Amino acid sequence: MAGGKPLPRTAWGSIAHSLLRWALRIPLFYKVLIANTLLVAAGAVIGTTLSFRAGHELSGEAYHRWHYVYILLFAAGGTALSALIYGVLLRWALRPLEQLQEAVEALRQGRMDIQVPIHPFSDAQMEQLVETFNQMIETIASNNERLHWLSQRILQAQEEERARIARELHDEAAQWLTSLLIRQRLLIRSLPPEMRPEIEEIQRMTAAALEHLRRIAMELRPAILDDLGLVEALRWLAEEFQKQTGLPVTLEIHGRIERLPREVELVLYRVSQEALTNIARHAKATQVEIHLNCGGDQLEMVIADNGIGFDPEIVRKSRSRSMGLIGMAERLSLIDGTLDIESAPGKGTRIRARVPASGSKCLAQEVVHVWTPQNPYSDRR
Repeated sequence: MAGGKPLPRTAWGSIAHSLLRWALRIPLFYKVLIANTLLVAAGAVIGTTLSFRAGHELSGEAYHRWHYVYILLFAAGGTALSALIYGVLLRWALRPLEQLQEAVEALRQGRMDIQVPIHPFSDAQMEQLVETFNQMIETIASNNERLHWLSQRILQAQEEERARIARELHDEAAQWLTSLLIRQRLLIRSLPPEMRPEIEEIQRMTAAALEHLRRIAMELRPAILDDLGLVEALRWLAEEFQKQTGLPVTLEIHGRIERLPREVELVLYRVSQEALTNIARHAKATQVEIHLNCGGDQLEMVIADNGIGFDPEIVRKSRSRSMGLIGMAERLSLIDGTLDIESAPGKGTRIRARVPASGSKCLAQEVVHVWTPQNPYSDRR
């Protein structure tokens, strides 16, 4: 009433809306407590009323005969109704927690594009928790982007430094050793025969050092990768791996692969290089296979061995042993690629790298190019 006049209907609606908003802002604990208290009170009132009416309308003898049945029916009906109402209220009240749990599960699976909405039944504490969670997700996503950018810059700087060192080794140190070999040959001609064996030994050592230097330069930045592409670089890498380790290597190229983007060729080459290095150090294998497959909209490279294998989970928990795997996965992520590792103790290891490579540069055809030490090049259709 205002001045003796009833409040207009819009005022009552505004008051009801304000009361509803106030009720929704009540903390979850008090929501559950109030709902439980109201249900108990309503059940007591309804049960007492029904019992009173049943006792008033029935005769004394009929009531005493059937009162246990009435009590059972009232108890069962009241319990079912209370459970239904209480379940609905709890579902509404706990829905913000369910949304938060769903978001946490999505975050655990690696999704960073999630945001928990503010539920109408959220109280102030729940809203603060949701806002804090959303801010945490934004911070994690921002940090991941910065780490991704930083990793890309580090890998790019690493490749540039490798190229610079390889160029200096090839253009300076190798030329000095080549000049030294030429001078040694000229010197041998002018020396007496009894002094030539020692100079020839020095000449052989210089030639070995020159070959070793050229191999290091090729491993740092193989010119064949820039000049001829990934397929020829993998053949050279497989041949060098067999020379150094004595392990037989089979290289199969499925489909027709032309020159890929420079960064794709470089990443796949580095992944294969790291995988072969791990095989030589840890696998104790007797056979190695490299498969490069064009199929659909992606290019897949598989490197498999029949060695002792390992438990991928244990290796991931070891910082010293997991750095190579982390490096391969990080390189592939820079070109939207993925890395899968299949291994178990005593069952060998299979490393599978996939990168997007659709179009005319990677065509799936029924032709297989095979390279082995015994058969350097062959085609199968």
